Amino acid sequence: MIQRFDHAVIGIPDLDEGMAAFRQLGLDVTAGGRHPSLGTRNAIVRFGLDYLELLSVEYPDKARERGPFGADLLHFLDTSSGLVGYVLAGAALQDQAEGFQTLGIGADGPFEMDRIRPDGRRLEWRLVVPGGSPWRRSWPYLIDWVTPESDLLAWDPPGEHACAATGVAGVDLVVDDLKATRQMYQTALGLQAESPEAPSKDRSANSLSYRLGSFRLRLLEPTAAGPVADELEELGMGPYRLLLATSDLTTTAAVLSANGILYSQTPEGLDLDPSAAAGARIRFVPR
Repeated sequence: MIQRFDHAVIGIPDLDEGMAAFRQLGLDVTAGGRHPSLGTRNAIVRFGLDYLELLSVEYPDKARERGPFGADLLHFLDTSSGLVGYVLAGAALQDQAEGFQTLGIGADGPFEMDRIRPDGRRLEWRLVVPGGSPWRRSWPYLIDWVTPESDLLAWDPPGEHACAATGVAGVDLVVDDLKATRQMYQTALGLQAESPEAPSKDRSANSLSYRLGSFRLRLLEPTAAGPVADELEELGMGPYRLLLATSDLTTTAAVLSANGILYSQTPEGLDLDPSAAAGARIRFVPR
């Protein structure tokens, strides 16, 4: 059963450079640790149970051993940097795995993974990975935490974010078939869209939204030329934009300006230049 949004993944070839870039945004970034079974290491931007994961590959051969799960990440990092996936949390995820099997997409798991923190403590979870790979796909991958939530928050405590960010408000996802994706989310994930299909404000895409608590997932299918269509052509389906909630948009703008970060003000919030966020398209929105 899907319960909540867990985290968004930002793939970064050089993790140290990525950490420095996100600190310039006024975010509190900490070293996460290593994933021994995948050959990757990460950094964490934690808000509560929700967080951002900055992810890089440390041992390419180890990553390739994991098939598409590792190889697709390597391929993305060979040519790109930015939003690459997102994760939903739940329990008893076998039903979701079977749902993806029913649709012919398939799914690996639930299987065990872990992260070894710099202090040696070990975080454990189970994953379900639809289609063998979660990277730049129209679906999330799914996590069932073995480590108690109290330990997650104690070992990786919520950061003190100078930019006034308070959490992940949403993820926008670009897809090539809104109807088929809606069916997948309903059949495999048990999620119901909150509203009928509607055009985006710039009329260049139709959209469909889902809610998990305060988190909003929005599917975007391009209908005309524009940034969404460009993203689909260049990178294929997958995460398009990350929305970060802020308690004070004025403070956010002041911190970004003081650090020389380029952004534009829109009716929805503050849109960062992706070059300032390791290629990720990020919008700060008021909460």
